[in-house]
Amino acid sequence: MKKIDFHIHTVETVSDHHFVFNMDTLQKYAHTMSLDCIAITNHNMFDLEQFNEIVSNIPITIFPGIEIDVEGCHLLLIDDGNELTDFDTKCKKITTAIPTKHDSISVEELKVIFPNLTKYILIPHYQKNPEIKKETLDKLRDNITSGEVTSAKKFKYCIGDTDALVPVCFSDMRMEENKTSFTSRQTYIDLGEISHAGIKSCLRDKNKVFLSKEDGHRFFDALDNGLKLSTGLNVMLGERSTGKSYTLDKISNQSEFEKIKYIRQFELLQKSSSDDEASFKILLNKKQSLFTEDYLREFKSVVDDLSNVDLENDENLLEQYISSLLKNAKDSAKVDSFSKAKLFGETKFIESELNNLKSLIDAVQKLIDNTEYRSLIDDHLPLESLKSLVVKLMTEYSNEMEVNLKKRYLNDVIETIRNNLKIRTASQPIEDIDLYAIAKNRKKVEKFKEIVISIKKKREISSKDIQGYKIVSTRKSFSNAQELKSFSGTKLKFSTAYTHYADPYIYLTYLREIGLDESDYYKYFARIDYRILNIYGYEVSGGERSEFRLLQEISDAQQYDMLLIDEPESSFDNIFLLNKVNKLIKEISKNMPVVIVTHNSTVGASIKPDYILYTSKVIEEDSVKYQIFAGYPSDKYLKGVDGNTKISHEALLNCLEAGESPYIERREGYEILKN
Repeated sequence: MKKIDFHIHTVETVSDHHFVFNMDTLQKYAHTMSLDCIAITNHNMFDLEQFNEIVSNIPITIFPGIEIDVEGCHLLLIDDGNELTDFDTKCKKITTAIPTKHDSISVEELKVIFPNLTKYILIPHYQKNPEIKKETLDKLRDNITSGEVTSAKKFKYCIGDTDALVPVCFSDMRMEENKTSFTSRQTYIDLGEISHAGIKSCLRDKNKVFLSKEDGHRFFDALDNGLKLSTGLNVMLGERSTGKSYTLDKISNQSEFEKIKYIRQFELLQKSSSDDEASFKILLNKKQSLFTEDYLREFKSVVDDLSNVDLENDENLLEQYISSLLKNAKDSAKVDSFSKAKLFGETKFIESELNNLKSLIDAVQKLIDNTEYRSLIDDHLPLESLKSLVVKLMTEYSNEMEVNLKKRYLNDVIETIRNNLKIRTASQPIEDIDLYAIAKNRKKVEKFKEIVISIKKKREISSKDIQGYKIVSTRKSFSNAQELKSFSGTKLKFSTAYTHYADPYIYLTYLREIGLDESDYYKYFARIDYRILNIYGYEVSGGERSEFRLLQEISDAQQYDMLLIDEPESSFDNIFLLNKVNKLIKEISKNMPVVIVTHNSTVGASIKPDYILYTSKVIEEDSVKYQIFAGYPSDKYLKGVDGNTKISHEALLNCLEAGESPYIERREGYEILKN
């Protein structure tokens, strides 16, 4: 991570307030803010003599630059410093062309003075006054790396907006005498070696700019040989049989991370269309099952509760109660000392229901434990009052529980005495019955029917877009017994149960007899269809199934600590890799380390990795030795764990483009076709 400030003023111009430059202030600023690199960018001018003096006094990397008024906006132009005399000459033309603070030049005039804009870093005022106009931005967009913003809020907004420029924050300070405090507007970039080209590369990637050192990527030891990996996105390159998969395997086995998602080469490529379809069906069934469980979770608790309701048994109990009541009336003449005893006809005590009280205690405890909304809760319910309330509720619960235990004990005593009295008398005792429970069971069944009728109604319950695919979930009723059997994936017979499908309670009683797991009853009342559609709304084809599986495998990695992918291009085309796979991998790499092995420039280069690994093979005395080189994409050299180096440019071109000559030939061929 390097900390930069590319907007520093050291000369008073017609566009500035009065100030006198002080070298000590600039030195103090660079030291206090721990800057690694700065650029001197005065308004419409460049002072070569002063710049050389600054370079000789400030021991960090310093680039020459200029802040130019272009079509009413301000544009920072940063040079690499290799040809200072030429840069000074060009800047003098700018000074002549913009004599007052009200003047500016056109983009066309800028291009005349600086014919090759591609060699510079161009940063306009973006969300900062005077802001660049859209038409001006459109003219320069191919050459602009990033846009300067004024606050952390605007920085974060631009990071999240896919259409916005890469944001940067700079001080825009005048290094004047007697300055006692400095602004914290600087930008961190994920860079190894400081170079003009490296910084320019980083400023084109939103994943490589940060407002604090803590926000950026770090490194960790991946292997015991000293290999380090970035906590962001790592791309591993190398020719065939140079140890890439071998290295991935070692990382998988030796990594400090407990849960690693490893997508191996060709893992998602099926041998035949039938295998592919079968594999996709398994994935679909798994996803459907998980979605069904989630969607019907509340309904499951209703079915579980109804499973304990037995209306037939309730009717039998009611019949027994009425019979005993009539019999007892007829036997009134047979009353003896035993039947006259008060406990002979005594009913049992009903225990208090404490679930509501327990839920209330849990709710108050949540309010006490909550820290996220502590201040808001305290405004209305002071913490001490909540603690007092929960103590009183717990005391009440304890008291109620004590009473229930006493009732339970007395009920046992009553039952024992009644049984002894029944043995000794000819009178018919009245059977115990809980009429409230029977009435409640009947009401439950009525409400259950209403709920089932509702969930059987056909409707789309979910529609979710994922990387160009649409997952659609539909709820409807089962059409026949065969559908139920297919859904179960068993040889169980559903024909008898389905004849009662219209009556939910009776249907449930027959489901009990089939042999299903009790915990799965709820799944057989409504059918949840889970379909994957392509961008045109049709069922996915064979190739699309493989694409979707890869996207799902990568998405599932969010549940892991690290993601390893071995050559995803083996099965997929470049457009899919660029537009979908790269985007998803980049997003995941913000939250976990990712290592991807590739030979494909779409994945290897266009994905803009945070760190590059390069493997090579050396044969020494009939033994094979694997070497690993690593570095930032912007580094000129990749460094090996043994101290050797490899030229980055050469390594990337050889692995991703088959060498420099074929790359140049292909590029020229494309240009010929284009023109």
